[in-house]
Amino acid sequence: MLRVPAPPADPRNLIRVMPAEGRGLEHSATIGELAHMGVEQERREKLSGMRLYVITGDHGGEAETVRVIEAALEGGANVIQLRKKTMPKGEQYAIALALRRLTHIHAALFIVNDHPDIAIAADADGVHLGQDDLPPAVVRELPGFAGRLIGRSTHSLGQAQVAVHEGADYIAVGPVYPTPTKEGRPAVGTALVSRVAAVIDRPFVAVGGIDQDNAAAVVEAGARALAVVRAVYDAADPAEAARRLHELIVTRLEVARR
Repeated sequence: MLRVPAPPADPRNLIRVMPAEGRGLEHSATIGELAHMGVEQERREKLSGMRLYVITGDHGGEAETVRVIEAALEGGANVIQLRKKTMPKGEQYAIALALRRLTHIHAALFIVNDHPDIAIAADADGVHLGQDDLPPAVVRELPGFAGRLIGRSTHSLGQAQVAVHEGADYIAVGPVYPTPTKEGRPAVGTALVSRVAAVIDRPFVAVGGIDQDNAAAVVEAGARALAVVRAVYDAADPAEAARRLHELIVTRLEVARR
């Protein structure tokens, strides 16, 4: 197939970008590129402030998922992940569009599990990859993915260090406690949370079997953000469950800073 090169950028849309001291050469960027850079920066700022990361359960269609996630956002969740392992991708896409709208309203991050194509199509803020998924560097180069975030599941300190080296923007550490959402995967305990907190230089979220009863111990081990599924998604009152967890995280972090 004959490839036609893209036309050069219109000089009228170019803006001189001055580098920060010691950051390289002055260059030109289009207005569109600057807007893109702004969105990426906003995503990273939100990521640095993540506290309660709510993951959808595998059950429930669009109506139920939207109802629960809207309540979780009202309760204080600031990251939402769409994770429907057994649902056809077409149905996941419809839910992704609805969750994208909700997270925009609540100024929360929206992440899609496993599927960068759905993340791109729904304009999600990023994708979360497991150990058996595509490498972050490959996902980063997919058309339309630029500027989005990549998370990586890790189950050991070595995997966490590799994920950072591969360019993941954040990592998930777990499962901290036994959980049916990670059947057959042994719990890593809070000791791994402490080890990761001591050496990893980017945001991470502790995940796996975390609930109101054990969340404090995970924060005290060094986690600044907690990811939950059942503790909010399956709660009788998802908004109240999210509010209590968010309050616990924030309170414990404030105590730790004193």
